[in-house]
Amino acid sequence: MTGERGSVFEGVVLAAGRSRRAGLFKPAFRVGGVPLVLRAVDCLLPWCSRVVVVAGHRRADVAELVAGRAGVEVVVNEDHDRGMFTSVQIGARAIAPGSEGFFVLPADCPLVGTAVAGELIDAFVRHGGRRAVVPEHGGRGGHPVLLPISARARVLAAPATATLREIVAAVGAVRHAVADAGVLMDLDTPADLRALDPEPALRPSEE
Repeated sequence: MTGERGSVFEGVVLAAGRSRRAGLFKPAFRVGGVPLVLRAVDCLLPWCSRVVVVAGHRRADVAELVAGRAGVEVVVNEDHDRGMFTSVQIGARAIAPGSEGFFVLPADCPLVGTAVAGELIDAFVRHGGRRAVVPEHGGRGGHPVLLPISARARVLAAPATATLREIVAAVGAVRHAVADAGVLMDLDTPADLRALDPEPALRPSEE
């Protein structure tokens, strides 16, 4: 699917980590019966021609969780233990250079409504398609981030120790206020997960 004015966008969902702080394998944690990684995919898929899911730890499980979704491709980050930015790089490498831009969304930020991505595309187009767009709620920035395709080369050229925040600063950013508080929700700890599901039926994360 394409965004405003025929522009083509792709998405990157980050699902390669070990989920050590959470105490269980977060991509498979279900909210409303839907795994977190699939919720993240479905946030972007209506607005993207393709969504790339970056797997690493328990990659076969991640691939199984998103199997059957048209327009979804799983790529593997062999260096996922070196940090999240390595997954951003693997995802960016898979983005088609002909795209106008691409979203980046961690799988543990899964409660973003699908309308948010459409709002970010609108803001991206209004500002000329040259700067990143960051959703903002209550004065705080959140996810997903929409990057112009020009950021792809910066991501690939950056060291593995870089951060997505540094890339956003380098290309310049527009903040777009949204009503959806889900853009701020980052599920990191067992308490975060229990707040959504007090009886998670998942075994602890396997090392």
